[in-house]
Amino acid sequence: MKKAEFKQPSALFFSLIAFFAIALFGVYWTQSTTNSIIHQQQSILSGLSRTQASLLERRLSSIFTTAQILAYEVELNNGNTEWFDDYADKLIQSIGGIENLQLAPDGVIQQIYPLLGNEAAVGLDIVSTPKFKDEALLAIQNRQLFVIGPVPLVQGGVAVISRAPIFLYKNTQHEQFWGLASAVVYLDNLLETTQLKQLEKEGYQFNLTRMYADSEQSISLFSSSVPVTDIRASTELILPVGKWTLSVSRDLDQQLEKRRISGYILSIIVALLLAMSLYGILLQPLRLRVLVKEKTAELQDLAYKDPLTGLPNRRYLQDSLPSILFNNQKRKRISAFIYFDLDNFKRINDTIGHDIGDQVLIIVADRLNKLRGISDLVVRLGGDEFGILLSDIMNQAEAEEFANKILNSIRTPVNIGDKEYFLSTSLGIAMIPEHGDDLVTIMQNADMALYQAKLLGKNQHSFYTESMKIRTHNLIKAEEDLSLALQRKEFELYFQPQFNLHTDQVFGAEALIRWNHPEKGLVFPNDFIPLAETTGKIVELGYWVLEAGIAYLAKRKLEGRPDLLIHINLSSSQLSDPNFTALVKELLLKYQVPTHLIGFEITETSILEDVHLARVLLQTFKDMGICIAIDDFGTGYSSLSQLKNLPVDLLKIDRSFVMDLENDPDDRKIVEAIIAMAHKLNIRVLAEGIETREQWKMLAEFQCDFGQGYYVSKAVTAEEFNQGSPIVHTD
Repeated sequence: MKKAEFKQPSALFFSLIAFFAIALFGVYWTQSTTNSIIHQQQSILSGLSRTQASLLERRLSSIFTTAQILAYEVELNNGNTEWFDDYADKLIQSIGGIENLQLAPDGVIQQIYPLLGNEAAVGLDIVSTPKFKDEALLAIQNRQLFVIGPVPLVQGGVAVISRAPIFLYKNTQHEQFWGLASAVVYLDNLLETTQLKQLEKEGYQFNLTRMYADSEQSISLFSSSVPVTDIRASTELILPVGKWTLSVSRDLDQQLEKRRISGYILSIIVALLLAMSLYGILLQPLRLRVLVKEKTAELQDLAYKDPLTGLPNRRYLQDSLPSILFNNQKRKRISAFIYFDLDNFKRINDTIGHDIGDQVLIIVADRLNKLRGISDLVVRLGGDEFGILLSDIMNQAEAEEFANKILNSIRTPVNIGDKEYFLSTSLGIAMIPEHGDDLVTIMQNADMALYQAKLLGKNQHSFYTESMKIRTHNLIKAEEDLSLALQRKEFELYFQPQFNLHTDQVFGAEALIRWNHPEKGLVFPNDFIPLAETTGKIVELGYWVLEAGIAYLAKRKLEGRPDLLIHINLSSSQLSDPNFTALVKELLLKYQVPTHLIGFEITETSILEDVHLARVLLQTFKDMGICIAIDDFGTGYSSLSQLKNLPVDLLKIDRSFVMDLENDPDDRKIVEAIIAMAHKLNIRVLAEGIETREQWKMLAEFQCDFGQGYYVSKAVTAEEFNQGSPIVHTD
């Protein structure tokens, strides 16, 4: 009896120990598995949040900066806004996503572009209207860009508006507040630039918020129909107007709670059923592991798939390519990577709409999928960029054959609705492993080949070659040489005489830059000016020419030589530099050179980039006494009628009209007409490229004032020019 009594409490004791041990283990396993699911979910949500925030950040930064650009233009034009409509149209076309642009002198909206549909906003007092007043006054006080919204517009719709305060005559005693420049973007249009709506259809939630400028209060700009849940990821947008945050979540709370409760109940049941405890304990983690794998596979599929086309994305290519190339290398297979984009695809998005553009991309993706072989991989790399990895080919000819299939497939018209859209593509091809065995090298080389295909006229393919890399390296080396040349003072001014056709007297010279390259010798402008323009060095180079030309005049004065007019060529970049006028005045004062000894030559194409800006700047220089000359006249698609609106002193007829003057009657008529019409406008005329005595005589008969060309002298060094005579001997 005692023995039985002893066994019974022992069995109960151990049963209780087993029950609590199994129950606690089940609870712990359930909770840790749930946390693992949440962690996996949050990892994917973080990637989605960063991607969508990046899209919003790029679009918002461009739009917000537009208000500052408008403010700068108003300041630059001293409050004159006649240019507004044309300039606003260019901004909207180039940046995109902007609903309208506004100017509000003294805080009252006076100009809107486009005006159609926005008339109701004209006359709105931003500074006095209660819902705009506080932030507007704060922005004016702090002199910084600010944003309001979401706000219902008087002309309809809900928008976010960026505004920039405008001050004229900054940093002077006459500084004054002019008004506000605004850029308006509809929230619906902003949302369309992202993939958030598509994500919402797939069960995700989102919310974009911003902080008020003068408080820590948060306001929602737009959000999904279902609020964001606790399982979320948030990304801050780096913007010039305060803290904006995008949150993305997925509603798994109920599902996870059910799983959690289910785990707890199962653990208790297993603990109570001691006979099945081992089986139950093993079964529960197995079920939970399956759930984790399912959720992980689901999230991984989302991370690796392009949501628009359903193709694998860049991340999938990056993660899977090493193993693919490793297997190909083991089996000694040849591969090729074809990198391409759609020619002029931006035009479809900008003119027809992103909805049509997205449909085009889906159709293109479907066509590419139908072309690929079993072992091939088609990926969308972003935007209209695609890549195809041909994993098993025999030679380069097979890659070329496949590339031609792509070209033909893309050229087939795309039918959407009742309209046809014609496309083309340019392809760059890198062979593997010949042209690289890692993703970075392969894509770089394919990209170089793609660039070559576009240079050749698009709608074709090009294979990567080592010469492409050499050209790229040569370009980089040339850029470095150009930068070092400025530092080492390897440039020199040459001077080509300009002479009076009727008095045979040299009255000036055109300053022409030469590069004394340590390896190549004397390099002419045609060989390095294009490089300077593409690298942005043209401004620094132009300033060097300006100072060197003025310094030369100062040196002539010290040496007691006769005064001469030196013409200096200006680039369009210098014309758009707001500090250029001040720099010219500073250099003339520094070297004590009279303004009438300086002339500026500007090409027609430089003026046509911004006629209004050129007119204001050239008038300033003319008022200073500087001679203004139009260079290469007749080649820039302008007309003499435009000259009446420009402060021009001298017109230079392009050498192309002079070189065949003796034999071409049409050239003679054109030159004679230009001279006659220019004289009617009180503009003197200089003919370039005079190489024969007969050309000289004919130009003099046409009453051309001046000449320049090899007949008298080519461009020479300063020393050679100083040794020359001011009288031209032509007989």
